[in-house]
Amino acid sequence: MRRKNRKWVGLAVILYLGVMWSAYRWAIDQRVPEGNIFVRIEREGVRRLAEERAQQEKNPPKPTGESRLAAAGPAYIAARYDETHVVFIVSTNTESRFSSSSPLMRSATPTKVSAPARPVAPLAGLQELWEPDSQSLHFFPKIIQTTHPGDRWTLSVSPQLTIPVFIERPIIAPTGCQLALGFLASIPQDQLSAFGVAPSDYFAVRRTAVEPADPQVHSRIAELSAPKIPASTAKQIEHQLTERMKQELAAIDTGLIANAGSPGATANDVSPANPLPHLKEWLHADRALAAGEGKLDFDVHSYLLTPDSVPRLFVRARWTLAGAPVFLMTAWFKDSPNSNSPPDTKPVSDAQPTLLFADTSWSKSLREGDAPGSLGDTLDFQTVLNQFDADQDGWAELLIHSYQGSSTSLALYLYTDKALAPMKTPLTRDTQSPESCVDP
Repeated sequence: MRRKNRKWVGLAVILYLGVMWSAYRWAIDQRVPEGNIFVRIEREGVRRLAEERAQQEKNPPKPTGESRLAAAGPAYIAARYDETHVVFIVSTNTESRFSSSSPLMRSATPTKVSAPARPVAPLAGLQELWEPDSQSLHFFPKIIQTTHPGDRWTLSVSPQLTIPVFIERPIIAPTGCQLALGFLASIPQDQLSAFGVAPSDYFAVRRTAVEPADPQVHSRIAELSAPKIPASTAKQIEHQLTERMKQELAAIDTGLIANAGSPGATANDVSPANPLPHLKEWLHADRALAAGEGKLDFDVHSYLLTPDSVPRLFVRARWTLAGAPVFLMTAWFKDSPNSNSPPDTKPVSDAQPTLLFADTSWSKSLREGDAPGSLGDTLDFQTVLNQFDADQDGWAELLIHSYQGSSTSLALYLYTDKALAPMKTPLTRDTQSPESCVDP
């Protein structure tokens, strides 16, 4: 740049900066009712945000099935106790059953509740009940202290039947090595006949009834009769089960190998407390499984659980090597039914069922040594005990019993085509004998 032009360039820059500064000063000095222009912009944004919130409050999103069930409060697992009562647990693992300092059983004088002449609902394990002394009330959780005899609760008996029950007394129930707290509730006289013919002994109970969907969906929720599976469909189910097993098996083995070198790992130790094969033997067995050497057997249960009235198939599968169970899995399929036949009479159609999701947690427990030796001897490692539709939206809630290592669980799930959504804390029970709970 020539020296004689520099002063003009400098003058232009100074003039430009002066104009920009003047514009800025002019903007902030504007006297509008809302303040200067920057305050006005800020207030405009706040106003728009308030309008959007008001619109959302005016037209809130419709609640989902899960939100309706959650809004009603916790759902607890109830079991038939006798012809006129149900029992349910609200606080599990309260304290050790054989603790020498147990305030629940030793600080007062609990009274044993008369057992029914014919015990029912064995999977809940609530045949032995004790009524606590009033002196021990202050040891109890808040829900026990604030629930009184005569309080009304709501019992879901089946997809079509919901009845009131009335609290009779609090109870203490041994659940394996632990003590649990709950209530014994009575069935109203006018509901005894309906309760007596209910096909299941396991139910869901809530303090507050669930708000129904708007509009209600009157679809049928039920277990169908044992489906007649054509040979071609059985082959399709078997193929999908095998492919999913191989995927899950690879993921389980990768985790076992990664954890084998972790501090405290005992994967290669065999002891009387852990008689299952060590890691190398499991990997050898898994290679045989992946190569197709395992024998697969499975059973199929058919349910109507969704508004589309298309059956969902619950499949329990087991692979064995040399007669020993080595892989356990449950899977849910969506059937493709023949719409011209009633659901109770039609066979599973020749169209390929679609595998929706699967659970292989028992197989991992087998390899980690957490499962009892009898796990997998039969296909009852998971069972659907009852179905409900508390909010009447056409999607079922399932009450499911599962064997989980050294314990069993009764849990309520909301069925979806992606997964079973757990609703609340399950009712768990130790499978070990009471004698094993006491240290030698």
